[in-house]
Amino acid sequence: MAEYSSNPARVFFSSAVLAKRALFSWLRPEMWIMMLFFSSLFQIAFFVYVATYVNNPSISVAYVAVGNAMQSIALASVFAVCNITGEEKQQGTLEPILVSPGNRFSIFVGRAMFQVLNGLATVTIALFYAAVLFNVDFSRTDFLSLGAVAVVTAFAMTAFGLMLSSLGLYLRTSMVIANIFLFIGLLLCGVNFPVSYLPSYLQPISYAIPMTYATEAAREAVSGSSVLSIGGLLLAELVVGIAAILVGYAMFLWFERMSKKRGTMDRY
Repeated sequence: MAEYSSNPARVFFSSAVLAKRALFSWLRPEMWIMMLFFSSLFQIAFFVYVATYVNNPSISVAYVAVGNAMQSIALASVFAVCNITGEEKQQGTLEPILVSPGNRFSIFVGRAMFQVLNGLATVTIALFYAAVLFNVDFSRTDFLSLGAVAVVTAFAMTAFGLMLSSLGLYLRTSMVIANIFLFIGLLLCGVNFPVSYLPSYLQPISYAIPMTYATEAAREAVSGSSVLSIGGLLLAELVVGIAAILVGYAMFLWFERMSKKRGTMDRY
């Protein structure tokens, strides 16, 4: 047992497998499939119709549809990952995990990795809707580039969700933070209008969020740009995602100490 728990790689992969099994032990697959197919549809439709009503010539239906298709990854990844600590609190398993000899970084990052696949499934369906229902032209698309954007974005947004999840150690729940972040993302990340429309003091915040790079890179991939052409955007997004994991883990350790001092670890 000690040999197993001291191996970070084994702890990581077992946490990832158990997270998937635990999810479907309480969530019926039909419900998951319904969320997979309908959440992105309603989001894209709402903002496409708003953009059509506003009729800004510089913001096309394709611009909004592709942006919201990428944003659907945040809905799939951030919510589920952000609630990891809250779920452990609710089930009364957080304290046993924290006193176990298993590597904490491997446990919580492993728990989140299934959501990368969930995010990829969500954005694939969302892009299908963009093409079939909203007539986005994908004839010039470099699908290798678009696939690379989807993979990097699913990872980066899951990492961002982990960073927000660390707040759940100290707060009653981090789900409120997840809700706030999703609305901030819609506003600041160039999902429905260019970042240049924002006040100059808000634009630096936009580029601290991975989704800003994702929406720009996805639109370029749809217009035919190669992986090399969007490599700078992908690298920037990946760096922000890795930074989010490292900052999130540092926050996790700090909030763990704070919650022990103030007795908030089991408050839910």
